[in-house]
Amino acid sequence: MHANMPGNMIAPRRARGSALLPRIVLGSLPLIALLPVSGTTLAQQAAQAPLGIAWEVRGQWHVAGSNASLLSGDAIPPAALLQPGDEAGSHAIHIFLPDGQRIFYECFAPADCAHGFRVPPLYRRPDPFAVEMLARIRAACAHDNYSPAARGEVRPLPRDEVVAVIGAGSRVQVAGLAADLPNGRYTYDLLPVDRIVPAEFHRALEKGGRSLMLALPGAGLYDLRITDDRNVPRIDLFVAAIRAADSVSIAGPFQRASALLGDWNIDYQGWPIHEFQWAYLESLVLNIRPQRAAAPVAVALAGASSSALEVTAEPAFSPRPGVFLGDTAVTLRCATPGATMHFTVDNSQPLDRSPVYTAPIMVKGTELTVKAYASAQGKKDSAVVTGIFRIQDQDQ
Repeated sequence: MHANMPGNMIAPRRARGSALLPRIVLGSLPLIALLPVSGTTLAQQAAQAPLGIAWEVRGQWHVAGSNASLLSGDAIPPAALLQPGDEAGSHAIHIFLPDGQRIFYECFAPADCAHGFRVPPLYRRPDPFAVEMLARIRAACAHDNYSPAARGEVRPLPRDEVVAVIGAGSRVQVAGLAADLPNGRYTYDLLPVDRIVPAEFHRALEKGGRSLMLALPGAGLYDLRITDDRNVPRIDLFVAAIRAADSVSIAGPFQRASALLGDWNIDYQGWPIHEFQWAYLESLVLNIRPQRAAAPVAVALAGASSSALEVTAEPAFSPRPGVFLGDTAVTLRCATPGATMHFTVDNSQPLDRSPVYTAPIMVKGTELTVKAYASAQGKKDSAVVTGIFRIQDQDQ
């Protein structure tokens, strides 16, 4: 899969460079019906909802109701309340949900971190394939024993992940990003992911057509660093060499996962495409099966405890976040009388110096992320809530 959209996500336990969008998108999944509003409380939705992934975790974070610190690759319940640690320094976390939403939270000062951050509920019922895909990615992250040191910062190369059927002489034909390399002589370092065979360095390679022919030790997963004849590193290539009999069980799901991740990255830019494709391929090739997820910790809701009277109610969005056919006016409401709501629309975290909500917020022709919290005299500030509103492309 060729990629051409850069980013700089940090992968869990195996940092793999920037997140790029595959050039080839093999179809798209239909927009699935929104979750029902009536008859289902936020707590019920959270209890029933598939889990998301915590990613690029900096500082200490935990889900309200649990004392366990979140690590990159951990499961996240939609609608959960995230609370940063109280130590000095930056606290930041990316959350990815199985309906395609990507959310980033960050705080620095203790007063701002004290708000807590509410993970959005799912705005649509996710496709079962998406749920399984993220479960497999979480399983691969837990399986890896790599340090989270940023390998991508050491090797900031164009990235690609491919599936290739192994042929005679244990050779595979690789297209994608490798096809764009000029014809000529190269070398490559071969790092087997499963460590069944030893690593090899400076293997000779010659490109004389529209694809690469690579000699590999056999079927398996390989990380290749391709260098040109001037000793300039060109590509970081992850190859899943499979037997023809495995095409249906590996190549097919991988193509579908790549298409889905590409669609999500168009809708909510910043998905770690390469890191997730890598982890998903690992789960398929190495048969890393998702374990049954533990029951999510109880979702802490405003008003759910005896101390709720001392906490300002969280702002509520109307309409609910999601995808809309045209320009939309978004209103904020707070159930606490006399509350003041501060908000942002630039994906930053709202602070006490952020604009005060006084009139509907217009979403026009693109995506808008609204973050807000409420404060009232004599009460604690509410958690920060996030709503992502997207205007559907008329060509879709």
